[in-house]
Amino acid sequence: MTQFKILKPRDYFMTNNTGLQIAPEARCEHDQAAIFLVLFGKFRSQPGQPELALHALLPRCVMAEAIGALQAQILREEGETALQQFQDDVDTYTDDSCAALEQLHIDQRDCCEAGFRTNGREHTCGRNEAQK
Repeated sequence: MTQFKILKPRDYFMTNNTGLQIAPEARCEHDQAAIFLVLFGKFRSQPGQPELALHALLPRCVMAEAIGALQAQILREEGETALQQFQDDVDTYTDDSCAALEQLHIDQRDCCEAGFRTNGREHTCGRNEAQK
């Protein structure tokens, strides 16, 4: 059963962008690959400081619990219309991300960092040797 607590942070990390990918080397107790999550932003108490990147490994079951708790709170506080809008937004981002991931694959940029950074020209994963 989900339990809620009152959370009062001492200092907010204001996130302006995120990045994530599946981390198959880290698995949860359900044997699901974890999520490597990066939050880009600044602490509210340090507005003049350079942007930071906070890195975290998040089990997928924890992410599902967090999304479920968020949806329950949206439903309770803002109603069914707001929840449906949030779910529609998630669906839109899912569709956009699927198209972007497919394009990375077509461009041969999805296999290794070198392939990604060189727009598919160079690879450290062995892809170049496999194509010869």
